[in-house]
Amino acid sequence: MRLRYLFSKALEAAESGYIKQTQQKELIIDRFSMTPHQYWVAIGKGMERPYTGKYWFNQEVGTYHCAHCEQSLFSFGAKFKSPNGYASFFNHIKNSIKIEDSNIKEQKDVKCKCCDSFVGKVYFDGPPPTFIRYSINSCALNLKVKEFNKDPYAARIEKKRSKVPKEREF
Repeated sequence: MRLRYLFSKALEAAESGYIKQTQQKELIIDRFSMTPHQYWVAIGKGMERPYTGKYWFNQEVGTYHCAHCEQSLFSFGAKFKSPNGYASFFNHIKNSIKIEDSNIKEQKDVKCKCCDSFVGKVYFDGPPPTFIRYSINSCALNLKVKEFNKDPYAARIEKKRSKVPKEREF
């Protein structure tokens, strides 16, 4: 009797708008838009072989985005060289990833918060700022390289050169 009363009160609260209903997110990843390896990593929670990814030793400045939904996950400033053979970061962009429990005690799974695809693993033996190491699959990332502006000093020198009159030929 008590359980029925509590259930009816919960239904009344949901109908009146006091309780917000959560929407069930589905994994919306187009299987045919990726390679079989990318699909195996995103859905099957696989890890690529160490030292085979394209970003494990990348030195280009930019932002790393999810390969499936293009949400920004990591910045170049948080990347560090790790001997494990994966792209390693010590910090992520706020509200971009979610961490779930794994079947292994020392590690946890990292998923994209937007499309819920598997991105990599997180360990708690990283460098000093956070002591966290995100080991991320390169096939789950896209790098958007930061475009640098021209040096303002060099632009001023070019302007001055264009104002100098050219020598006349006789």
